[in-house]
Amino acid sequence: MKLGRLSICAVVGAFLWALAGATQLFANWGGESGGSVATGTFRPVGTGQVEVLEEDLTIRLYRDRAKVEVNYLLRNAGGGIDVKAGFPSLGVKVEDEPHREIEDYSILADGKLVPFRRERGDPTPYKRLFEKDFVDNVTNGEDASSIMMLEWLVSNVHFESGESKQIQIRYESLYAYSAGGLSLDADFLDDRFAYLLSTAATWRGPIREGRVTIQAVTVDANRLTILPRGRFYRANKDTYVWKFHDLKPTVEDDIRVILNNHFSTIFNYGDSRQEEADGSWYSFEAPKYYFDSHNYSVQDNDSEAAYSAANVRDFDRKTEWRAMHAPGLGEGLKLRIKPPAHISQIGIVPGCGEDKQAWYSHSRIKELEIGVNGKYTASINLPDEYISFSTGSWKGYELIDLPAYPGDATEIQLTIRSVYPGSKDQVTCISEILLRQRLKTKPNVHGAGM
Repeated sequence: MKLGRLSICAVVGAFLWALAGATQLFANWGGESGGSVATGTFRPVGTGQVEVLEEDLTIRLYRDRAKVEVNYLLRNAGGGIDVKAGFPSLGVKVEDEPHREIEDYSILADGKLVPFRRERGDPTPYKRLFEKDFVDNVTNGEDASSIMMLEWLVSNVHFESGESKQIQIRYESLYAYSAGGLSLDADFLDDRFAYLLSTAATWRGPIREGRVTIQAVTVDANRLTILPRGRFYRANKDTYVWKFHDLKPTVEDDIRVILNNHFSTIFNYGDSRQEEADGSWYSFEAPKYYFDSHNYSVQDNDSEAAYSAANVRDFDRKTEWRAMHAPGLGEGLKLRIKPPAHISQIGIVPGCGEDKQAWYSHSRIKELEIGVNGKYTASINLPDEYISFSTGSWKGYELIDLPAYPGDATEIQLTIRSVYPGSKDQVTCISEILLRQRLKTKPNVHGAGM
């Protein structure tokens, strides 16, 4: 069973550890105070005479990533200068292949796009940002620096004497993520996000005015742990805010968010189909417990063979069912449950899930009508988010609660009612569908190591 979002694996003893995305975001435009590129440490130029008058940071939390926007008002307190500053990005290198935390990075100065380049940095001071389990198990006793990466996304911006500029940086960052287990069982650690405000200490003086907004878009705001404690207030049910004045940031001011979504799975070893494509498992999400499976057959209209309905139950997000007529409004799938069971949720990948580019180039389902046993129906609005986790657990799906119904489900009908438009075409896909049966009590099952 694939555990990681990028299918990067390392064997540690008898354990299979998924390393994908096992990094944390730590960032603020600026740099380290000493060293040089030649010795592996990035050194900014000119930041010591430029002040941060305002910093407005917005962090939007999605299922597997944060979307970040930070706006600075900077003022040059000295003569004209070309400022060289960098934005840090951690990563890991597995089998010499780099995997970086930051995606879709851009920087603008007074609304104009500024080019950036990558410069090597020294990750040693940032070892604390890696999960202890990750460092201990992945390195297998070797120096952690052998797999850790630090790059600075470096730009040059010219300031005239006394000039002020608006700088805007946007990017997406995958959460710190790790999972591991024995055989086909898995233990998924809490997803984590971090933003190191302390790297702004290289600018002249304190940050005069600052605001940090953390918005829970498709995660549960009630489950978040936000550090440093005592700084944020809850502005509404989904949003936390921290305002500050004249802050010279240190490591005590670094922002960390823990999603508190730890869970574990035990494969259904009683299932004769011991392969990922047909397997089932128990999901322990205390105080909730589920039995997850593909125990259904599926039918649709006459799709092309390459895009048949069978693709939604193969655990491969690179294959999909496609609606016959773009954008597919009124089309859908009918699942026949075998044997009948009371299904509480379905998990769905409501688009072409091969990769992020394919996801947004095609249309995605926005409103989905769900019917159970031909009579109990509900319409659900789905968020437009690409999830990079594999489909080997609920993390890879959008989860939908079924409408209330008595007894067991024999069939579930899914009908597309509206879509998010694609950037290149209006073909609508469904890549995967998972059945989730809520269990009344904790299942008495044991993993491979028991």
